[in-house]
Order: sequence, then structure tokens, then C-alpha cells
Amino acid sequence: MTATPATTPTVRTGLRRSAFWIVCGIGALLIAVLVIALSGGGSRTTQRLQADSAAPTGAQALVNVLGDHGVRVTAVDNRADAARALAGSDATLLVYDASGFLDPEALADLRASAARTVLVEPGFLDLRTIAPGVLAGGTEADDAAPVDAKCDVPAAVNAQSSEPFATYRITNAAATGCFPVGDDRFGLVALSGSATTIVGNAGAFTNERILHGGNAALALNLLGGTDTLVWYLPSIADAAGGDELPSLGELTPDWLVPVTTLLALTAIGAMVWRGRRFGPVVVEQLPVTVPARETMEGRARIYARSGARLRALDALRIGTAGRLARMLGMPQAATVWQIADQAASVVGEHPTEVRRVLIDAVPGGDAELMALSGSLADLERRVFTATDETGRMKK
Repeated sequence: MTATPATTPTVRTGLRRSAFWIVCGIGALLIAVLVIALSGGGSRTTQRLQADSAAPTGAQALVNVLGDHGVRVTAVDNRADAARALAGSDATLLVYDASGFLDPEALADLRASAARTVLVEPGFLDLRTIAPGVLAGGTEADDAAPVDAKCDVPAAVNAQSSEPFATYRITNAAATGCFPVGDDRFGLVALSGSATTIVGNAGAFTNERILHGGNAALALNLLGGTDTLVWYLPSIADAAGGDELPSLGELTPDWLVPVTTLLALTAIGAMVWRGRRFGPVVVEQLPVTVPARETMEGRARIYARSGARLRALDALRIGTAGRLARMLGMPQAATVWQIADQAASVVGEHPTEVRRVLIDAVPGGDAELMALSGSLADLERRVFTATDETGRMKK
């Protein structure tokens, strides 16, 4: 048999063979970049109480109802836009700063520009600046039962009841508490003389809970008292003091892109230069022949090391039985007992002895396994010597 000469493909040959997939990969990458660019860099996340969100935690339902009642709602997410929306107008300001982005002093300045202010779940620093006599009083469970207003604040009286969440304690007489929880905690606090109301449950304004209890009446009375409502949800831009945040490109050092590009090109060049390129598979005639006995004993040693002596012997027996059946010209449906008896008659051994070697014997140790392996090989050799190509005994 003549072996096919092996040739190592060149870089040009490899690129030509892979040209189709390279073009497909570049096209897929360009399409992905285009899709990301057109979608604005990813899906838009929904913030709680977002004015235009129809999600369960959004506030679109409340905003739409306020619009139907003639209230112009302006949604903003930074301090500068909030100040512009409040300038020169008799407006109500709603502030929900769940992440604490807005500085308390900046909040105080905005409150001074608003006719009425509604603070939804304000933080500790906001309370200390805006309402020094009001302290955080802990939170209630999400499924807490509604409580009655029990105060004379008009919005609370019209609502009659509401579900408490965050509660507040009052330490001076300049504030009125509504929706009491226990003896000294309240779900709503109205500051006297400043038209500022602290609401402890942002969930009361969301789409999923606006119709529960008196939430709708409370929200409409608190937020619908003026023609303009500034719906302010501070963002990370407010954490920078109103300055524009630097872009990723501005934060990246000038040397990073060229150095990264150079390293990538160097790595690609090294792979092309030193990478091992395999040629086609070729068939080569081995200069030596390994005797079957050596192969059999080698497998026996491997199985012996793992302690699977009987399994090793069974594997050897299966191979031996198949080869004996072919030597003896027996059909494929022949059983191992029939093969053993036929082999015994050919080599002149008692069937019991051949069956012991081919079927019954169980090795008790490595030495017995090696001995049985040798007996199998010897049985094959003797049958091969005693038969011709048709499986008949030689004369």
C-alpha cells in the first residue's frame, strides 16, 4: 500500500479555505454593533415610580389620571431640569430619591422654589435637613393592613385609609402625623407652615397598588392641587453635583488603545508564526508487528493495575471466543460453550479444561490473571495450528 504524501498547508491556503467563515463572522459582528447602536446600547431599565412606565412599579396610571384632571406633569431626572421646570410657576414638586443621589441642601433649594412639596420615602439626611423634628420610625411589612387617617390633613381625610410602609416619629409640634402605627409612629407627616408632606409608602403611587384602599384619593389630593406637577426622580447625574459625568472615552488613558492593539497584533503574529499546522491524515505501514500474545498480556496488566481482574479476563475471553469461532468456521449464532467444545475436540483437550479457561475460571490474583491470559493465547495458537482456512482440521 502506498501512503499519500503529507503536505503542510500554508497560511495563504488556510485563509483561502476559511474565507467564507471569516466574512460571515465579520458580517455578524457588524450587524450586532448596528443593532446595539440603534437600540441605544441596550434595553431600558424601568425605575420605580417612573412617570411613563406601565410596569407594575411604574406610575403611568396616576400620571394619566392627573393629566385628565388638567395637571401638566413634567418628569425630570436631574436637578437642573427640575429647577427650570419650577422656575416662575406655581408648581407641586414630587421627589423620590431611593438611591440618595440628591444632596439635602440641593433638595432644600428646590423645595423653596415649589408651592407644595411631596417627599416620598425620604432618607435620613433629607429628614435632618428638611424636617429636623421628624425621625425615621422603621418600616412595616409589605402586606400590612390599611390604617385610618386619624388626623385633620385634607388629603389624608379624603383618603380615609392607607397602607403604611415607612413610618416616622414626630418630636415637635410643628408637624402633624396621619395613618398612625402604634402610639408614636405615622405613615404620613405634614409639616406645618411649609406645604411639605412626607409620604412613607412609594408603593401607594404605583400602577399595581394605586387602586388599593384610599391610595388613589391620597395621591390625587397631594399632587393635584396645582396646575403643574414636577415629577423628579434624581439620577446619578445629581451625585456629581450637577456637572456632566465624563464619558468612558474621556476616562480611558490615551496609551491604552494603541498598546492593546499592538498586543493583539503581536499575539496573532505569534500564533501564525509558531502555531502548529496539522496536515491531512495519512496511512503509514508500521515497520514492526506486535504479537497477539504481547497485546493480550499488556491489556491484562492494565486491567490488573485497576483491580478489575475478572472484567479484564472477560474482555480477553470475548476476543478469544470470537477469533476461535472464525478459525473453526462456526456461525455467528454459536454459543461460547459450543465454541469451547469444538475447540477442545480440535486440540485434543477435555472440554472441561477448555471451558475452565474460556468460561469458568475466576482469577484470585494478578498471577492467576496472567496465567489465564497466557492459557487463552495458547489455546488460540493451538487451534490456529490445528485448522486450515476453512476451519477444518489439518491432515
